[in-house]
Amino acid sequence: MTIRELAKLVGVSPATVSIVVNGKQGVSEETRRKVLDAIDAYNYSPPVRKNGKPKSVLLMKYYKSGMFVEENQGFISMIIDSIEEQLRMECFGMTMMVAKTGLREALDSIDYSKYCGMIVIGTEIPRESYNLLERIQIPFLVVDNTVPNYPYSSICMNNYENVWMALKYCCDCGHTEIGYLGSNSTIENFHERYNAFCKYVLKLGLQFKSEHEIRVTPTMLGAYNDFLVALEKDPRLPSCFFAENDTIALGVIKALKEKGFRIPSDVSVIGFDDIPYSSISSPALTTVHVQRNIIGIQAATQLLQLMRDSRFSPLKTRITGRLVIRDSVKDLRKNV
Repeated sequence: MTIRELAKLVGVSPATVSIVVNGKQGVSEETRRKVLDAIDAYNYSPPVRKNGKPKSVLLMKYYKSGMFVEENQGFISMIIDSIEEQLRMECFGMTMMVAKTGLREALDSIDYSKYCGMIVIGTEIPRESYNLLERIQIPFLVVDNTVPNYPYSSICMNNYENVWMALKYCCDCGHTEIGYLGSNSTIENFHERYNAFCKYVLKLGLQFKSEHEIRVTPTMLGAYNDFLVALEKDPRLPSCFFAENDTIALGVIKALKEKGFRIPSDVSVIGFDDIPYSSISSPALTTVHVQRNIIGIQAATQLLQLMRDSRFSPLKTRITGRLVIRDSVKDLRKNV
């Protein structure tokens, strides 16, 4: 499709389409949105730059188990949607590939000449595979993994500050002991959250006993089933649990309620991510909101910056979230 054909379909001039495609001023926001929606609807690809370089970014979504990339209630897909929207606003196309084979094989199969940059969804990439990212032949950025100790540009939520936010709130509510609901399958984000938890438990003077660290399958059903097994041992539970993510928190809450525990009267639970189910669960989950939209926008912006100037590598960005207070953490001070 040519720019003239697209302009005719939208009902604007080719010059207007060109202004929007090149990200220039001179049209109303309503017209700009109308043109951008048409570009998306008709799969219009802007022409390549005059120097012949492609204007398409490759986004690779890597699977190891799929539990974190696909089963966390659309968490990653929300980030990807935001990346694509921002690239489109900057007049870049995006091609997505899913890598379910080995990471080395996936990277070696790519024809890098077709792309000007690459974004890797690195949630499930294990530490022992970080070195394989050196095989990427174009400017690239890793999302949802800080890839520590490697000179790769990345963007991720700020796990340390977000954990501090959650634990500080529990402490401010009068809780003096806390437990840890973790995944039995680890990823870099969970490594960081656990390290932050151990660090800030000491800083805040909270009691954390080893028997209160409970590992479960990081799906809602898996966490529910595994925590039911843990409850069969009739453990003494702390007054509050921190969960590595909301999926685990919600599965554990279901198990607790089934065994007669009242949330938060008997046990409080605080989560991490703020997935949509968190606001409609019973009780609604107090959690840390991760700014998925901002992560996506910043990922696209940071990659384009790197493509224009290699001095911006490696640049590692962490996005701090915000605490969303709902009903799953009891304020013990109100009983004093």
